[in-house]
Amino acid sequence: MKKSIVREKMRSNELILAAKMNFMNPNLAELIGYFGFDCLWICNEHQGIDRSMLENIIRTKRITNMDMMVRTGRGDHTDIIQPLEMGAQGLLIPHINTPEEVERIIFDGKFHPFGERGMDCVNGDADQGMADMESYLKFQKDNTFIAVQIEDTNALDKVDEIASVKGLDMIFVGPKDFSQSIGEPGKVRHPKVWEAIERCAKACNDNNIYCGTSGLGGDPEYVKRLISIGVKFVTGPSDYGAVVNSMKNDVEKFSKLGFTFREYKG
Repeated sequence: MKKSIVREKMRSNELILAAKMNFMNPNLAELIGYFGFDCLWICNEHQGIDRSMLENIIRTKRITNMDMMVRTGRGDHTDIIQPLEMGAQGLLIPHINTPEEVERIIFDGKFHPFGERGMDCVNGDADQGMADMESYLKFQKDNTFIAVQIEDTNALDKVDEIASVKGLDMIFVGPKDFSQSIGEPGKVRHPKVWEAIERCAKACNDNNIYCGTSGLGGDPEYVKRLISIGVKFVTGPSDYGAVVNSMKNDVEKFSKLGFTFREYKG
């Protein structure tokens, strides 16, 4: 069983940096892992990843020692437990609005004493059943984490109650969706979005859990501001951003050599 880098850093109150994956491919996940990021965010909210593909992506953690955090739906018990049983260390649950929703997620996603997560014990998280029961249960308690996303103004009104739910490890503010919730879609640097991040950071710090949010592409000054208010989990680069930025640089470089490119019309 693989120890969680994220949980280790949480216990030491250290900064955590995650990369985000948009193009679902195990080879790409492995490649990202060699750069030493703490965690890889895999989005199964918008992507709808094939189960075997998701399992193979998660399995690459054994090669590069990078944590895997899956953003998944909250439809039922299996949505919560299956990524964990595949071996993901973390779950990120979007669009949470009430503490009661969080309590249900913790109940489904964590073992006793916080919840009653289903016990199969023969999957990737248990070394395919080779780990003995006692060791497996203790290891899972110490090496998995659950985060929920605040993306709506209704949720922000209840953030103190949400942050106090026992067993919750992190609140993650989603700037894009929150900007839509305040009627300013896409304006991720809007003052009201920043106020929401500040409020969530305070609630998290008051309850001794982590606060996370996007680093907006790795803007150094913005990330410094986040850290200054107590945000300790930041998502930085993504495979999509890396490809787009690299291609833009190549277009510029080859244009200077006389090559021509078709303009994107949208």
